[in-house]
Amino acid sequence: MPIKCVFFDFDEVVRSWKHEFDGLSDYSGIPLDAFVEIAFDPLRYESAIRGEVSGETLRAEIGLVLAECFSVENAESALEYWATRNGELVPEVLEIVRLCKERIPVALFTNASTTLNREIETLGLTGLFDHVVNTAEVGSIKPEPEIYKYALDLVGIEASEAYFTDDRPENIEAAVKLGWTGHLFDGDVVGLRSSLVKAGVL
Repeated sequence: MPIKCVFFDFDEVVRSWKHEFDGLSDYSGIPLDAFVEIAFDPLRYESAIRGEVSGETLRAEIGLVLAECFSVENAESALEYWATRNGELVPEVLEIVRLCKERIPVALFTNASTTLNREIETLGLTGLFDHVVNTAEVGSIKPEPEIYKYALDLVGIEASEAYFTDDRPENIEAAVKLGWTGHLFDGDVVGLRSSLVKAGVL
């Protein structure tokens, strides 16, 4: 069956965080590796992308941990710096999103917190995607089968009509196992475009 919707992961596909925290250590006095370990602790992060806590609550909790490990001033500076970071959009991928949108619906399919809508607006992406699947609003995360079913039901298509690109192998493997067409995105935009051509989208 022809592809009827293209689903794009957000982080490290549509936007990149590669250099977004380069200046955090100088600004806050907290070593970057220590900040990353605390701020992106898997268990704490999962509670946010499952919608168990809000994005704002998550950052407040992280601030408390940072303050215990360093100082209140350091923690406040780190959170202030973080608040100004929204990631950097990948122009070449955005071009592909727009090309796909000219032909069929496109969707954002991401493990994200409750701050996603604000981030989309801040980055100027409002209205670009026909559908947005935010795991925090569903309570299931990739690569769990339930979130893929939710995405299909939201768009109103069958698995064989869905194309998905993501930077995590386990998320693509889950999609393919469920009958989707999947493409593992490793930063190769040419490869992504070629895959969409092969799938009959472009």
